[in-house]
Amino acid sequence: MSKKIVIMRGIPGSGKSTYVKENLDGAWICSADDFFYYWAEKSGTSYLEEFKPWLVGQAHQFCWGHFIKAVFNDIPLIVVDNTNIHGWEYKNYCLLGEKMGYKVEVVRLPAVLTAEEYHSRNTHGVPLEVIERMMAEYE
Repeated sequence: MSKKIVIMRGIPGSGKSTYVKENLDGAWICSADDFFYYWAEKSGTSYLEEFKPWLVGQAHQFCWGHFIKAVFNDIPLIVVDNTNIHGWEYKNYCLLGEKMGYKVEVVRLPAVLTAEEYHSRNTHGVPLEVIERMMAEYE
């Protein structure tokens, strides 16, 4: 059986999650956002109420742990649905995936809109200045 990992890359609001829903049905999805959704569900609040910028590092560790669980359970299709603005942010996903016999595909959604358009489209309340910084740093 063929095993595949899809790494999503793109600015918040670029359509990463929509792409996954429309093209990768049945995939095991690993996302730092899931950390905040998990806490929102536990506390009966919303994602935006639970999002704390100082917990982003912990959210990415949560995502990495979810990914490791999927890889070691031979899940056939795994998606890493984060912004992955810099190459180093997804390098370890690629390395572990390849070591475990997965084919790795990187889906890059190009930054073709303005920061204001991405800001209005993103569903996680990412501030405009953060989107502008991410666009400037996008590798």
